[in-house]
Amino acid sequence: MVDLYKKTIQIFIVVISILFVSSFAFAQTSTTDSLSSININVSPSNLRAGDSVVLTVKSDSLNLYTSKITWYIDEVARKETTSQSITVKAKENGNKTSVRVVIETPDGIIKEASTEIVPGGVDLVVEPISYTLPFYKGKPFFITQGSAKVVALADVMVNNIKMSISDLTFKWFAGDNYLVANSGKGKNSIIINSVIPVKDIIVNVQVLDDSGNILAETSKILMINNPKILFFENNPLYGVLYNQSISGNYYLGTNEELDIVAKPFSFSFMSDTSLEAIYVWYVNGSYISPSGKDNELVLKQDSTNLSGTATISLGLKNSKKINQILSGGFDVSFGQ
Repeated sequence: MVDLYKKTIQIFIVVISILFVSSFAFAQTSTTDSLSSININVSPSNLRAGDSVVLTVKSDSLNLYTSKITWYIDEVARKETTSQSITVKAKENGNKTSVRVVIETPDGIIKEASTEIVPGGVDLVVEPISYTLPFYKGKPFFITQGSAKVVALADVMVNNIKMSISDLTFKWFAGDNYLVANSGKGKNSIIINSVIPVKDIIVNVQVLDDSGNILAETSKILMINNPKILFFENNPLYGVLYNQSISGNYYLGTNEELDIVAKPFSFSFMSDTSLEAIYVWYVNGSYISPSGKDNELVLKQDSTNLSGTATISLGLKNSKKINQILSGGFDVSFGQ
């Protein structure tokens, strides 16, 4: 009887052990299923704005042919909910498209993956090299016999990884001319000089990878503009009044004097008192010497009993660039 009892206990323990092992094995299988992975392949890997992009979902363990597949583009579901691949159009440079795919298997397992499509691109920033006014926040002009620095701002993604400037090759063109000496790896800026005869210049840049594939390309027209002469009042209390230039007619009234400062805008010299800047002042057509600095003229009226109008004019030229020459002026009304 005792032996029968021991055998019964042993059988019971064996059964419990088998059940425990079976339960443990089942838990392991469930864990493996929960770790099933999916991913999204993006082609081409180096995207440009407007490219057709093929998105394909892959899985190392799920049967995608029997699963329900739902694609979401910018969180909007696509109609083709059973396709392993879809095609979307890349947006403009720097504008991302969010992509999400949800897989639901027949036995209820739900998995998802997401990625972003960020098209690479390049923009050109033109920085004319010339004189501008103090506190001026805008850009000067690209002028005849002038120069400009052109900088390529590349925002290029390869396999969703942003490429650094040092890893990219830049090929520069001015019109139809390939600028070999200015092109190369990491060379994302160039100096462009205006040409004679005077004409606008089309600057083009291509951004390439190490294999010579063009990742991005753009161009910009450097339009020739004319420089300017601006006149300002040099107030004895407030200094040069840059907030309001003098043009047309200035009313002096019975004030005894007017201190005028001429400022070149977009000439190629980098200072208004540069030795290259030649100023020639005239009052009513007659030459008059500047007052102190070459770009300053002080007008004084001896008597406030007289009234009339004086025409102030100025000729300005760059002594080293014969095509940078300009004249300007205004009228001054004085007396009561």
